[in-house]
Amino acid sequence: MQNKNLYFLLIPFLFSLFSINNLKGEEEHVESVYMLKLSSIGFPTSEKEKEAWGINDLKIFKNRLYIGYGDAVVNTGPTDIIFFNLKNKQFVNEFIVDDEAIYKYQVIDGNLVIPGPDATEDWEFGNVYILTEGGWIKKRTVTHGVHVNHLASFDNKWYVATGNYFEFGEDEMFAFGGILSSEDKGSTWKLVYASPTDDRSVFRIGSLITYKGKMYIFPYAFRGMKKEEIPEEYHSYLSDRYQDNYLIFSEDPLGPSDVIVFDGKTWKYDNLIKAHNVCMISPFVFQDKLIMSLLTGKYVDYLSLKNGLPGNASSLLLVFDGERIGKLFFQYSLIRDIVVGKDKVLLLILKDDNYIIAETKNLKKWKYYMLPKSIKTPLSIESDGSVFYIGADDGNIFKSIEVKKIADPSVLSNEYPLRFFGAVELPRDGKWYWAAITGWERWGKLAKFSCEIKKGNVIAIETENVSSLSIFIPFDEIDKEKPVEIKINKEKFFKDMLNGCTELICTKSEGLNWSVEKGAGSAETFSYTKKTVGKAEVDLTEKGDDPAIGSFVADVLKWVVSADAAIIPRSGVRKDLKKGDIFLEDIFDLYYPDSIYTFRVKGADLYKMMNFNITLKENRRCHISGFDFTFKAEEEAERNSIVASSIDPAKDYLIATTGYLVRRMDKFLGDEVNCKKREITVYGALIQWFKQFEIVSEIEPRIIRIE
Repeated sequence: MQNKNLYFLLIPFLFSLFSINNLKGEEEHVESVYMLKLSSIGFPTSEKEKEAWGINDLKIFKNRLYIGYGDAVVNTGPTDIIFFNLKNKQFVNEFIVDDEAIYKYQVIDGNLVIPGPDATEDWEFGNVYILTEGGWIKKRTVTHGVHVNHLASFDNKWYVATGNYFEFGEDEMFAFGGILSSEDKGSTWKLVYASPTDDRSVFRIGSLITYKGKMYIFPYAFRGMKKEEIPEEYHSYLSDRYQDNYLIFSEDPLGPSDVIVFDGKTWKYDNLIKAHNVCMISPFVFQDKLIMSLLTGKYVDYLSLKNGLPGNASSLLLVFDGERIGKLFFQYSLIRDIVVGKDKVLLLILKDDNYIIAETKNLKKWKYYMLPKSIKTPLSIESDGSVFYIGADDGNIFKSIEVKKIADPSVLSNEYPLRFFGAVELPRDGKWYWAAITGWERWGKLAKFSCEIKKGNVIAIETENVSSLSIFIPFDEIDKEKPVEIKINKEKFFKDMLNGCTELICTKSEGLNWSVEKGAGSAETFSYTKKTVGKAEVDLTEKGDDPAIGSFVADVLKWVVSADAAIIPRSGVRKDLKKGDIFLEDIFDLYYPDSIYTFRVKGADLYKMMNFNITLKENRRCHISGFDFTFKAEEEAERNSIVASSIDPAKDYLIATTGYLVRRMDKFLGDEVNCKKREITVYGALIQWFKQFEIVSEIEPRIIRIE
């Protein structure tokens, strides 16, 4: 049996990705095609880490637009519940959920609820969050609910679909898909169904849905595989999220059956679809029909779906009326989101390299609302009946401000949003739509800006921590025969005819004034300039028992908080530093984003911690600073031991470390102690170090191996 802890940590982000291949046969009837002109209402996730920016879900509930965001694979939680007040046009942080992301808002029996996809706490319970008249409440009650995927109401009870587990032995677990029921709206839960399980696979219940007096349940499974276990013909379809560790869907995990049906008394396996190599089914109900998105294929990598549909996968969109099942003929490449209303369905689809909101009232006739090509990966949609809201992967939430009927979708090629927001730490990420940040007042800190085209040929810009930027003129949105006015932070700094220029270069002086010059650049040809922060006199690599690059990072953490020593996980280092110039991007790529913590420990206990750590597998060992030791390496790592050390057993040490190690201290160091979070990140520490010292020289070794 193998340890599947890694697989437990990975959540089902793909349930917002209904990936479908073009279906052959009868085409759908498109009644009309429209163009949407968009303007951003804001970027409410800009202060979060970059991996959390994407808008996973949008849900209107009682004049509030609720926003789901975050990444539970990267683990970006805890996560704020944010809504946009549709009356006063303000964003509000209403509550904090103790989960790594918010992927879905649901309305169950009139209650707005959030299934907790990945609790930031231990795995003893999973979470459900419910909006009550008194505000949000958290119910940490789903027993062993590592991943709470979906909720449904059936027969006066609530049911929850989960990824569950039970412990088999020390560090060994079986993963099963669990369904739990509650008679008191989530205060207590009872396990009522468990999927099959085995020692190699992770089983989960992806979704459950009530239809015609029954509840339909859709499980799936995947297994961890090495590359050599996968036939070579499928290698090009694998993701690169984890090195040589691929999460491969199990085809037909229930055998010939594909759906579990519950009538209130009996759980029954049903061969409803009669298709082969079924990986996952994602359902919704509209007009008294159960519609199912069917993903099929062999050796389909679970994580590859985030970027689209891999070439070894295909799909069918099926319609079931309770008796018969058939295809829904609808042409597209990918569905990103589905919104089911009382009288219509909205699908956010990708078709012919265009993102489109497809609307239907009868599953036969469709209206297309084309989105500008420039929008960066739309992920979610919502509508109040008069306007559309679109959540993008970059964190912008766009609103439709004009709908125009068109005959030729190619007119969208130069369309840009009239307003957008951006947030940038690095020069390589500076370009946003029709503008780019090129200089920072404080390098390495987040810079934010917004750009908006207003009436009268005015381009209004708001900036924070920006010293220079370029505006690439969006000619489709301005009158190039009239003067263009530039306002920065509500003050006018430019008004002139363009006379053939395509770019306006804005530079801030040491005071508060901006100068604006004409240029010839464009968004398509923009190239960023790297910011040099220092130099390395030698190569710093990850090789050996005492990698120089890890020792250097540990030295920096020790220095920045004036600690006696530092201990950091080896797994946090992501790349080498090569001899020569070091750029700001190198610093951000060097180590995983994390905060710095400190703790105090006696030297004798520090010695025990390191003696424990040296017995772990190489990828679990730590880099150190402030002391050294020699260890004897045995054939079996668990028999390794320290034979000499500079640690003073009587000394009281202040140790610098990272949040990742703090959360897993017993796993890395064999013990837990109280830790204090410091107000600085690893990135911030590296930037401060290079600002003061600039040059990285030879790193002194501190871990010596003897055979």
